[in-house]
Amino acid sequence: MAPKSFQHASNVLEVNNMNHKALVVIDIQNDITKHYRDIIDRLNAAIEWATESGMEIVYIQHNNLSAGTRTFKPGTKGAELVPELRIASEHIFVKTKANALTSEKFSEFIREKDIREFYITGADATACVKSTCFNMTKAGYAVHVISDCVTSYDLKKMPEMLAYYADKGCEVKSLAVCMGTKYQYRRLDNNNFTGHSLDDFVRHQTVTECWRKTDNDWKLVPNVYEENWSQEQCRKMAEEVVHYINLDQTGFGAFDGERVIGFVTVSHRIFGVSARYVQLVCFQISEEYRGQGIGRKLFSLACEEARQLGADKLYISAHSSKESQAAYRALGCSFAEEINEELAAAEPFDVQMEYRL
Repeated sequence: MAPKSFQHASNVLEVNNMNHKALVVIDIQNDITKHYRDIIDRLNAAIEWATESGMEIVYIQHNNLSAGTRTFKPGTKGAELVPELRIASEHIFVKTKANALTSEKFSEFIREKDIREFYITGADATACVKSTCFNMTKAGYAVHVISDCVTSYDLKKMPEMLAYYADKGCEVKSLAVCMGTKYQYRRLDNNNFTGHSLDDFVRHQTVTECWRKTDNDWKLVPNVYEENWSQEQCRKMAEEVVHYINLDQTGFGAFDGERVIGFVTVSHRIFGVSARYVQLVCFQISEEYRGQGIGRKLFSLACEEARQLGADKLYISAHSSKESQAAYRALGCSFAEEINEELAAAEPFDVQMEYRL
């Protein structure tokens, strides 16, 4: 059921959609997963941003026509848009299948407005958002998935779905990136980093090949596996970071608002015979924020801290995957001239690297 009225952004004039773009909010209805509450503030911010940018704002509303259905039943409260959702237009279209393009009125609206580019938000990431994105890219539209404005009944599948969207030709990026917001970089302390600071962190990596040293020669070998931190693992890591920044490490974080999207820690302990080394202990960027220069900025902060500690080289026991090694090489790292046997024994499959400060 469409709302009886809609709220116009108070400081926005009516703008013709000369940029051929639309923000699409999919199925944020009372019967959808309650995880929508985790994204509703960002979703409303996205609607405001898109309105001010002159985009069309579109709401997709699912109706379940199956006999005996108990959810998304036409005319019920469950089928209504959630009350917290900002309603910035009267463009509310009903669909009865997962793919929003199956709504004839929505498809007609796209043709009338000559919309060629879509920013996708809403739920469910594994169903209606997935089907809509797939069919939009298949039809030749430019599709952007706003990663932190999409949710699912099964949050564990979010990393997999973000990777799926990218694989199907969508551009996956956060709201802050869409809005051109600059991230903040801060030294970590007890005020800005706690045991829950990584609850939204996505540590996901699909590995297919790793570097291995055989007969004194480094070779890429097949090694297929997936790394994906659970929330328990994220909290364990956060607690370790809190412990060590209060003991003998310095940490820096990249923040999107108050959310930690990347972090790096450096040990204060200097070691080595041929050089004065300090260890780069942790270095992680949340999956949906990679490729934006965040890692390079955090790495430079770590290097400056190492210099201040009196080191002349940064020591890294680095992940051996093809992608991780390429990233470290791009930063200027090379094989360590002096091996820290303790660190090498702790992670026997890591590649021991260094960076000259």
